Amino acid sequence: MIYLLLLIFIFNLFYIIRKGLYTSTFIIHFFFVSLIFIGPPIYYELGFTTYAHSFDDQDLVLFEIYGISVFFCTLVYFYFLKRLNKSFFNRFFQNYRDRNVTVIFLYFVLWYTLVLGYLLFYFNELPLTKFVLTGHLPDRLDQSGKVKLFYTFSSFFMVFVPSGYFFFIKFLKSNISKILMLLLVIFILTSGGHKGLVSFFVIFALFFSGIRFNFKYLLIGLVSLVGLLTIYTLSKGREFNKETFFYLLESPPRRFFVTQGSAFITRISLDRKGLYEGNIYDYQVIKRETFQFIYPSVNEKGAAPTIFLGDLHVRYGYFITMFIYVTFLIFTFFFIKGTDNMDSRRLYLWWNIFIFFYLLGMAEISYTSVLRMILVMFNFAAILFIPYLKLKNIENKII
Repeated sequence: MIYLLLLIFIFNLFYIIRKGLYTSTFIIHFFFVSLIFIGPPIYYELGFTTYAHSFDDQDLVLFEIYGISVFFCTLVYFYFLKRLNKSFFNRFFQNYRDRNVTVIFLYFVLWYTLVLGYLLFYFNELPLTKFVLTGHLPDRLDQSGKVKLFYTFSSFFMVFVPSGYFFFIKFLKSNISKILMLLLVIFILTSGGHKGLVSFFVIFALFFSGIRFNFKYLLIGLVSLVGLLTIYTLSKGREFNKETFFYLLESPPRRFFVTQGSAFITRISLDRKGLYEGNIYDYQVIKRETFQFIYPSVNEKGAAPTIFLGDLHVRYGYFITMFIYVTFLIFTFFFIKGTDNMDSRRLYLWWNIFIFFYLLGMAEISYTSVLRMILVMFNFAAILFIPYLKLKNIENKII
């Protein structure tokens, strides 16, 4: 089954390259489903066994069938993206212009002020602050119990801060100011517990900004990689030695390409065996029991996030899950096509699409993820509608 999965995946890649569809915002969703459905089958086909105790071969086969079905849907989606020139919202998106820039600027300044004020208020509780002062990594902010409204503000971090970055960067002229702005965003994201999102933020910025990969950017990338691996090692409480070196070669790639997909496979297995004990329509039951089954030796509570199809499978089975997925693709088509038809890339708008697909592709269905998707849709709508407001007394120019 894995060969059929890889074949239809390659067909997708061939069509994307041949038709130039790598510039479409739908490539974001394709990126996330590729991480979910391609990494685990290859990983286990090569003989690796991490997480394999939590499922059987037949569960992996059904997972691969899901992958084949999803990539067939994406292939059809790409076909219609190329064939159809317009969508219901085509005129609205094509007529979008950079008007009321001052209002958008102040809009993002407001969110940055709220976020930075929150971080300053809890500055002494930040993991980085405690690490510098004590030399020990403390509990995450969401686990310390001393930080109020953490999930609400961490949602602000991941939605408004990167979006604002791509807006503000247009007004920064010097490289130093751009680097400082980038470091500020990375600091905010990591402070909000979104260390993994930093990697996706960098990937998004490099892929869609059109940066040429010359020696300078290669050097920056290598330095950033070393820094992130160092932080990752410290966060795991490890010392630098030969064992740690091989751990770094295996663990980060596995967590990036395999972990979320394997959590889907485990859901398939637990559902097939009828091992879920709680109410599966309670989102916390699925994620917690899946986590406990994958990590039986870990006593603390945790989550095993995966693409939103995983929880749907547990509740409704294969056919209804795929029906919901096709309905989801149809719903998003008009917004994706409209965004693709805009006169230029506006990454502060595109980030909302990225984080929307990120939440659906890398996080379980939960109250927190729903809250964040509502914020994403709010930010997307605000950026779209502000330029259409008739504000004659506001000068649309920042000096």
